[in-house]
Amino acid sequence: MADSLKTALTAILKRLWKLIQHIVSFLTTLFILAAMTVATLFLLKIKPYVVTTGSMEPAIPVSSICFVDENIPLASIEVGEVISFRLGDDILVTHRVTAIDHGEYTTKGDANNTEDAAPVTSENYLGKTVFVLPKLGVILIFLHSGRGKIAAVTLIILLFILSFLPKKEQQKPQPESDVPTPIDKTK
Repeated sequence: MADSLKTALTAILKRLWKLIQHIVSFLTTLFILAAMTVATLFLLKIKPYVVTTGSMEPAIPVSSICFVDENIPLASIEVGEVISFRLGDDILVTHRVTAIDHGEYTTKGDANNTEDAAPVTSENYLGKTVFVLPKLGVILIFLHSGRGKIAAVTLIILLFILSFLPKKEQQKPQPESDVPTPIDKTK
């Protein structure tokens, strides 16, 4: 009875270990692909920004990631397009263009009642929002926190260590028996 329980437990542990190895491989691949994607976007001057207010709801919900293409010149922007710009040194705004007048772009958040007071010019323009990932900004917000940085470093180290563990259980050598092996006399 004890041997069958031990055998069953060993089989369960082997399956569990195999599942853990598959999960580690998947997470490692996902991490590498995400890093390559972000690096490529940065090289192409397409930067991610997290939306922290509801001024663009429902089109762009709070905690969404907006990808802003800094290569698109302000002169090519048309009424109705969403752009990102700076107000002062610290505030980044993503709003929709409502009017264009001699190089000055009037903007307004979709959920706001009034247009923005200051127009957007080439001095404070960052780029055009080219795509949005709704609600995924919570991940970036977490990763920029102290706990998030610790969790990310811990996960990277754990994935690194687990990726070097043996993939298959080493087969144990069979014990030699006392029975002599037959001699091949055909040689």
